This record gives sequence, C-alpha cells and structure tokens, in this order.
Amino acid sequence: MSIDDIDAELPGDGARAVDLVVVGDGPAGSALANAAAALRVGTVLVGPDDPWTATYATWIDDLAGVPRAKQFVGRVVTEIDAHADRSVTLHRLYGILDNGRLRDILRENVEHVTDRVTDVVPNAAGGRHVVQLAGGARFDARVVVDTSGWPATFARRLTNGPAPAWQTAMGVVLPQPPSGDLGRPTWMDFRPVDRSVGTRSAAGSRGVTTFCYSLPVEDGWLVEETVLAARPAVEPIALLPRLAARLGRHPDDLLAEAVRVEYVQIPMGGRRPHPDQPVVAFGAAAGYVHPATGFSIATSLRAAPRVAAAIADAIASTPEGDPVPSDPIAEAVWPVSLRRTRVLHDYGLEMMLKLDEDDVREFFGSFFALDEAEWPAYLRLDSSPNEVSRVMASLFKSVSWPMRRRLMSANPTMFARLVRP
Repeated sequence: MSIDDIDAELPGDGARAVDLVVVGDGPAGSALANAAAALRVGTVLVGPDDPWTATYATWIDDLAGVPRAKQFVGRVVTEIDAHADRSVTLHRLYGILDNGRLRDILRENVEHVTDRVTDVVPNAAGGRHVVQLAGGARFDARVVVDTSGWPATFARRLTNGPAPAWQTAMGVVLPQPPSGDLGRPTWMDFRPVDRSVGTRSAAGSRGVTTFCYSLPVEDGWLVEETVLAARPAVEPIALLPRLAARLGRHPDDLLAEAVRVEYVQIPMGGRRPHPDQPVVAFGAAAGYVHPATGFSIATSLRAAPRVAAAIADAIASTPEGDPVPSDPIAEAVWPVSLRRTRVLHDYGLEMMLKLDEDDVREFFGSFFALDEAEWPAYLRLDSSPNEVSRVMASLFKSVSWPMRRRLMSANPTMFARLVRP
C-alpha cells in the first residue's frame, strides 16, 4: 500500500486501512512518521498534539546526516564549560533546538490525527492490527510503532535487567545570565554548593550528586540543577533549595524572577523492549535515553530513517493479508552492535550510582581531560562497542587507583572484558 491509497478501507468494518500507525506525536514519533512517509509508506501519526516545552539540545556533530538539521537548530554555542575536580572549556559546538521549527519540519507531509490511542489489538483483522482511538475512529494497520515515551503504552519490555535510574532536574529561565561562571554556557558544574548561603537547608538533600547546567535559550537563560542519576528518583522540586543556593539567592526570590520553570524526570537505562512482540517501540519508549547523560533526541533523529526503511522493507516483502513480521523492525531499532554498546553504558550507569560526590567529580574531571576526539563516542547511544570500550579503557588508565577499584568493584572480570576493544 502506498501513501496514495491512504483513504482505502477494509470492507465492512468501518476501520481505515493504513500501512503504519505511529502512536505518540513527540519528536521521536514525528521523526519516524516523517521518515516513513518519505518512503511512501501510508502513515498516520496519532497523538494529542501537546506543546513541546522541554529544552532540547545536542552536540552539533551528533546531528550529522540528519536531514535539514541546520533549519531547526535555534542557537549554537561554540564552546561550553565543564567543572568537576578541575575546570575545562570544551571546544565542541553545542546546539539548542528550536522546538517550533523542529515540530514543523518533522510534521511536513505527515498525516497527523489529534487524538489518543486507547487500545491496540494485534493481528485482529486479516493480519492487521486494530488501533482504537478515544474519539471513536479506528485504523487497521499493518505495522504499529509505540513512541509514547517511557514507559511504553503498548509495547512490552524485557523481564530481566535493572530498573531504570532517574535523572531529575529543576530549572529556571532567567531574563538575564546569572553572574559568575554560570553566566557562561556550562554543560556540567559539579562543584560543591556553598551551604552557607541562604537558609540552613539551602543546599537541599545531602548525599545526592547534582550538577548545574546553564545556557542561553530563546526566552532567556536556563539554569538547571540536575541529579545525575538516582534510584529511586529525587523529586525535581526538592532541587530548588540547592539551585537557589548555587545562585546565591533565596528560593522565593529565584522563583519570582523566573520567566518560566522547568521540571524534568528522565529514565536512565532500564529494560529494552521485548524483541518478539507485534507492537514495536521507538524513541524513549524503546529505551533510547542515554544512561550517562539522559539525552535522547539526536539518537531518535538519527535512527528514524533506518527504522523507517526496515518498516518499508517488511511491508513490501509481506503479502497483503499476512501479518508483517516485527522482528526485522525491532532489529533495526536495536541492532546487535547497539545492544552490545548498551551493555557498556549500563555498566557505567551502575558504577556511577555507587560513587559519592567526590568520586563523581574525579570521574568527570578525568573524563573531560581525555582527548576531545575520543570522549564524544561514549556520549552517543549508537557508537560502536569498540569505540565505547576504548573510551572506558582510556578513562580507567587516567584515574587514581582508588577510583579504579571502585569502577571494577561490581564485577572485575566483566569490567575487564567490557573495556577490551
């Protein structure tokens, strides 16, 4: 079936026949729908059309190969600072995305139904999946992809593996850059918060490793206090006292000055989707959140053409009336090389959860002291396992012996195997 046949209906059941229904209309779902429509796959994107209010940002080189990337990057900073047990300026282009332009570009030539999917019945109509919408409409789709975010609404997850850790954050957008170092673009500032500032509890929860993220955005200057990773999650609002103390302000005064406030809660790691199921997951629903950074949008934008091509091939090679196999699509979402990379990243996350604040500062100070041509590979979800293991090996060689023992503590044999390219 091609996009020209999108209005075809299955006889007698009132449901509209389409090739692909993408459940969830955030950036990942919109990117996949756009890529599939470009391959003349009859595609319907379904979602409530909620505004995209999060601040999306990425390293510019991570957008290499993404169509029209220059058109939706709203602002680029040419250098960005990182502070841990040492300070360094990273000479790597960093971009803040224009959500409006990104949304418009990803929705071009895509049929978007503003509604909510209430049910998916796999293989219910001549090899098709019945997709029921809250408003009463139904689609009979040859392929259904769940991009509804974490946790996926209709796609099942593997039953083994760790529960996710959580990166949480609270940020304020100020009308002007703050004074001091945070008035410069800052990717991570792990330096201790001055606990003498403000009220007695100004620094917030003790024993929780946080960093500050600071950069210019469209409506001002975003300053965000972020929990690197925690299990269980730290509530974002609990970070307000620490953010205020970092800025030398009283929490009430900081909120009064803010143009807007951001609350963030991101799953880190966790179980990947089960490969053997009729509904395929994509984006954050498929675990596309980097276990070390919480970033996901560039990964989804890069993966969308690959997954769309697998969908188009699976549909084209399957006779009408037969169920379209989901296995090759699931394999495109998580190819074997990326699954191996994910094992490395998951190990890194588990080790990070065991480090105290001083250890984390040493870790990231050493990480960003590596060659700038080397460490970026670790921060990409889709780097090869060899690239990631090389970064891990270089980092291991550069840290102190006490830190080496901590990095190996969970499973020395497994660690040695992971860092061997």
